[in-house]
Amino acid sequence: MMTSREIREAFLEFFREREHEFVPSAALIPQGDPTLLFINAGMNQFKSLLLGQERRSYKRATNSQKCMRVSGKHNDLEAVGRDGRHHTFFEMLGNWSFGDYYKEDAIKWAWEFLTDVMGLDAGKLLISVYKDDDDSYRIWNEVVGVPADRIHRLGDIEQGDEENFWSMGDTGPCGPCTEIHFDQGPGLANGDDRPLGQNDSDRYLEIWNLVFIQYDRDESGALSPLPLQSVDTGMGLERLAALKQGVTSNYGTDLFTPILDWVAAESGCDRSDPEQRVSMQVIADHVRALTFTVADGGRPGNDGRGYVLRRILRRAARHGRQLGFTEPFLWRCADVVIDTMGDHFRELPDAAEHIRRVIRTEEERFNETLDRGLQRFSEFAKDAEARGDRRITGEQAFMLHDTFGFPLDLTEVMAEEGELSVDAEGFATHMDEQRARARAAGKFRTADRGESWKWISGGEPGADRDRVRFVGYDTMETDTRLVGTRVLGDGEYEVSIDPTPFYAESGGQVGDRGRIEGQGLVLEVLDTQPGGGGPVSRVRIIEGKLEGLDSLELHAVVDAEKRRATMRNHTATHLVHAALRSRLGEHATQAGSQVNEDKLRFDFHHDAALGRELLETIEAEVNAQVLTDASVRRHVDVPIDDAREMGAVGMFGEKYGDHVQVIEVPGYSIEFCGGTHCEQLGQIGMVRITGESAVGAGVRRIEGVTGAGAIELARNEHRLVRDLAEKLSARPDEIPARIASLQDELRSLQQQLDVARKAEAGDRVADLIAGAQQVEGVKLVANLIEVPDRKTLMGMADELREGLGSGVGVLAAVVDGKGALLVVVTDDLVGRGIKAGDLVKDLATIVGGTGGGRPHLAQAGTKDVDRLGDALTAAPRILTGKLG
Repeated sequence: MMTSREIREAFLEFFREREHEFVPSAALIPQGDPTLLFINAGMNQFKSLLLGQERRSYKRATNSQKCMRVSGKHNDLEAVGRDGRHHTFFEMLGNWSFGDYYKEDAIKWAWEFLTDVMGLDAGKLLISVYKDDDDSYRIWNEVVGVPADRIHRLGDIEQGDEENFWSMGDTGPCGPCTEIHFDQGPGLANGDDRPLGQNDSDRYLEIWNLVFIQYDRDESGALSPLPLQSVDTGMGLERLAALKQGVTSNYGTDLFTPILDWVAAESGCDRSDPEQRVSMQVIADHVRALTFTVADGGRPGNDGRGYVLRRILRRAARHGRQLGFTEPFLWRCADVVIDTMGDHFRELPDAAEHIRRVIRTEEERFNETLDRGLQRFSEFAKDAEARGDRRITGEQAFMLHDTFGFPLDLTEVMAEEGELSVDAEGFATHMDEQRARARAAGKFRTADRGESWKWISGGEPGADRDRVRFVGYDTMETDTRLVGTRVLGDGEYEVSIDPTPFYAESGGQVGDRGRIEGQGLVLEVLDTQPGGGGPVSRVRIIEGKLEGLDSLELHAVVDAEKRRATMRNHTATHLVHAALRSRLGEHATQAGSQVNEDKLRFDFHHDAALGRELLETIEAEVNAQVLTDASVRRHVDVPIDDAREMGAVGMFGEKYGDHVQVIEVPGYSIEFCGGTHCEQLGQIGMVRITGESAVGAGVRRIEGVTGAGAIELARNEHRLVRDLAEKLSARPDEIPARIASLQDELRSLQQQLDVARKAEAGDRVADLIAGAQQVEGVKLVANLIEVPDRKTLMGMADELREGLGSGVGVLAAVVDGKGALLVVVTDDLVGRGIKAGDLVKDLATIVGGTGGGRPHLAQAGTKDVDRLGDALTAAPRILTGKLG
């Protein structure tokens, strides 16, 4: 039996032998693509290549891509655990051709791998092709030799049936696809004899999809041939492993059995029990998704991908409750995933401590939420009994699902136990509305492509040249050569030059600006971003034009002042990181950063505010390192395993290649980092921390400045202290004592003012009571008064209620330009059913406002101050109605 690891390696080696570049899996959290919550297909990281927006040093690629499908049209969440083939997280084996080989090679190699390398029975393989794709049909039938009765034409986009037709979006690249299916036979419990395309059972298992991108679809739906025809394939490792390991469910493979065995052993439950098996399979799937996504930088939260992760974790935890788990357990189960998958995905063992901490923290919070959800269900049950229909409403069932993670079936089981029912149709309506919102949020949107790249001879993809050489570590200007241009619009272009001194935005460091000159051409470099072939600069033409140059030789100069300021901030973040880890512990690892010429921002994992004293300690430690003026060592092209042995730390979610750059401050800091840095710590000048705050659950943020920014901050603080000293007629060191003295004086004066105001209010209230009117034998004070603020108004209301003895008071006033009404009722009248809240609501309708409050004191507000008099006039009538 082949293990999943052997299957994965066999696939990658098969295509390596056919000159495919191995490209490591992209992180599950998309980098620079706001159209996706998670990476959901192998093609995501090659999108710009398929769109013709960039070039790379290879035309063939292969990998095993981590995928998450939990939103938009690719949402398998509800099916997870109930069948053997749907998952939230899975691996997509793939191979790609970017304008190189096409249908025949892709089809032949797929067949060869499955039948020769994997040894699958060719007689059990069936093929589907798009109805008009005669080329694929011919290749399968005549070249590969698949009998015609095992090749099925499916789909018809003109009729809205996009089976076997793939598209990147509503417009743009698209094309037919051919799928390979394995006939598992009618012996399955839900198998049947209907043919492929009409059979929705598990009998025919789709294992490999080969997409041929050959058209460009416009807004009208018309298809035009693309000049660059590409191949994009995807095959689920889990499904292939099930076939090779002789099981009919992915959960029976070695990708899942270690997790299921652990859950069974820890819970004491039986995997053969159908209900318990579903819960175990949900847990096994979801803990894989959580482990990988947290390792790639995801965290449970209240919106976006954070909300999706929170739902997955809570769903798994709830199934754990059904198996008898009462304490957090997923964080321990994550260790099984790390042990099982960590040999290929090194980010898992590297992030193990972080994964455990994030999952455990969220589990502990949900245990409290789950208990509250059970309490809320109990309230809903009592409400159903009080209404007499003994039914949990659709809205209530949806609230239990959406807020507390209760799926409908759990609510139905709990309702049945209490002899209640559930409005399943109402629940479905709320779910459909939520799914519609999710589809709108997750819908794939093709970015504005501008025009295609125009490559100069020797610069186009596939030419006999390496990727663009970045020389910006060693110099800020260089002679260079233009190798490609692309029109963006609005007078802006993208250019690729080789070599380039411009750093492309990465790892939190912003891209370089500068100038490119030569041959009568002057370009202002506005920004630099990474491309597949190296840094790409966005430019605006200052002089000349890009077309028709006599020579492609140019000179590129980085904005040195901006770069040096950015380098100071970047190197300072490494010192801050090291200081945080030394003061808070090893868990205080980087969660993100941004450095530019003006400031630094560093996000780190920690659950509590640091406080002023600790921040001052960290700032002092960092500046002590700056004063050593130690050398900053840059280790270039280090094998990643060697870098780890050196003790280099990295950021969770950041994807590192086989060789990395390491930045070291000897004896203090050592990190993976591809950015630019100071050569000596003294070049930083000074580091000042300007703020610390929370940015999410378990993530804090430090902001600061260095160099000229730190000097300017110190200058401003000195100026502020000097000005304060002059205003207080004190020396700078006397300012705290002088302010304390003024505060004492202010408090004393405030107390005197309060006493005077209370005395005045007492006199005014006495006058109001003296003028009270009688309404059905009850004293009523209803007056418009002038007060400086709401506090005084409230004080007079309290005085009025106490002074009335027995009665009702209505005070109206204009405070801060808005009308206010206060109603007070003495205790004896409250006992007779006269409530201030009822009175103020009726008065509020007269003034066009809203109000409410307690039985003895209530208030209302209005913007229409001219109608306050109407309310006072109506007060006797309203009180009469209440007394009657």
